[in-house]
Amino acid sequence: MINSIQQFQENGVKNLTEIFSHYTDDLTKFAEMVQGVAREVTRLGLSIIEEELESYDQLLRKRQDLRKGWYIERHDETKLLTSLGEICYHKTYFHNKETGDNVI
Repeated sequence: MINSIQQFQENGVKNLTEIFSHYTDDLTKFAEMVQGVAREVTRLGLSIIEEELESYDQLLRKRQDLRKGWYIERHDETKLLTSLGEICYHKTYFHNKETGDNVI
C-alpha cells in the first residue's frame, strides 16, 4: 500500500492539480472535474488493492508455517474484476501433495 500511496503523491497529486487548474480556467467544466477526480481516486484504489493482494501472496510464499502441506506449483499473472475496475496482479498457485488439491 505504501508504494501505491507514494506513486499517488508523485503522479496522482500532479494529475489532480492539473484537473483543478482546467476547472479554474473554465468553471463550466464541473462534470469533467468530478470525472477526473473520480478517475484518479479509482486508480489509487485499484493500485492499493493490487499491492495488498501481492503482499498477501508474498507472505504465503515466504511463510511455510501458514501453508503447512501446501507447496508452490507456479506463479502467474491474474486478472480480477472488482467494483472499482479490473486489477492485474501476480498470484501463486499451491498444491497439496497429500490430498492432491490445488488452491488458486
